[in-house]
Amino acid sequence: MNKYLYLSIILFSLSACTKEGVQMYDANARYLYIPNEDGVNQLTFTFKHHSDDVQSYDLFFDVKLAGLVLEEDKTYGVEVVEDETTADVADYTVDKQQIFHAGKFSDQLKVTVNKTAHLDTEVVNLTVRLVPNETFGLAEYLGEKMNEKAITATVTFSNKMSKPDWWDDDIIQNYLGEWSEFKYQRFIDSCDGEVLDLSEMTADEKSVLALKFKDDIRIYDWRDPDTNELLEVPIFG
Repeated sequence: MNKYLYLSIILFSLSACTKEGVQMYDANARYLYIPNEDGVNQLTFTFKHHSDDVQSYDLFFDVKLAGLVLEEDKTYGVEVVEDETTADVADYTVDKQQIFHAGKFSDQLKVTVNKTAHLDTEVVNLTVRLVPNETFGLAEYLGEKMNEKAITATVTFSNKMSKPDWWDDDIIQNYLGEWSEFKYQRFIDSCDGEVLDLSEMTADEKSVLALKFKDDIRIYDWRDPDTNELLEVPIFG
């Protein structure tokens, strides 16, 4: 219900737009945009959160349709925004023609990031932008103000260590304690070199890993490089 209400509001805004310098929209046409509320059009990625054999990775952004639903699959255009991109051409792959599928009001735009040598020391970004074609216009006018960023998406990526999303307050308070690059690397060592995603694990599974990590800290004398104190984890056992 919320999806259709949101679409109706968009269509009303598009068809009712009469401000000077703003394109009039045809309610019988089709327009695409990339949602950007709460920064959903901006992703951060590091290869360090994946195993060493991962050399490329697909990332996806939502693309929304305002207007008539498609009766058959159609392509839409995508381009790299050169003056907002610091990544080298070898760092990414972006198909300039992508598919919006029939019967949908929401689909996905794919970009692929590649693990190249300079990402070990550099953080780069890639910005892509929707391009209009004979099937789709661009819904740059959303809500009550112009919002050109509703047609762009950005991924910032590297092969440097960073705090994973799953290392949240629950992990800090109950399992592994505060994050640091050194502690995270030792946790990976404790997991036999595997970079694990704890977000889908049960409490028991996380406890097993945290307890093993606590034992390994004692066994291998893993100490905070700043304080020379043994690494601390809150798990009991």
